[in-house]
Amino acid sequence: MKKKKPLKIDKYYRLMDNAPVRGLILVVALTFAACIFWDPARFAANTSSLQIWQGILLIWSVCTGVTFGVGFQPRNIIWRIFFSPLPAFLILIWGLCHFFMS
Repeated sequence: MKKKKPLKIDKYYRLMDNAPVRGLILVVALTFAACIFWDPARFAANTSSLQIWQGILLIWSVCTGVTFGVGFQPRNIIWRIFFSPLPAFLILIWGLCHFFMS
């Protein structure tokens, strides 16, 4: 029987799949969620410099960060791609920079 070669997404997912990284992403996601609750006008479409698509990306990144941070591991490759933690983490960092530097 032929062995399946692991996909690149599995390699990236396993690279980030350890407790300190999960904890960091969870803390960053919850911190950003708290920033949104603290001052929602900074992220609202009518009162901030952000576009609608940027807000959707920020919401997705919070959801992905919390999902990954609590230890959920999707089995299906489509969901692993959708809940990929690396792009979510980078978007969360960008969101925190937007919140604290503007």
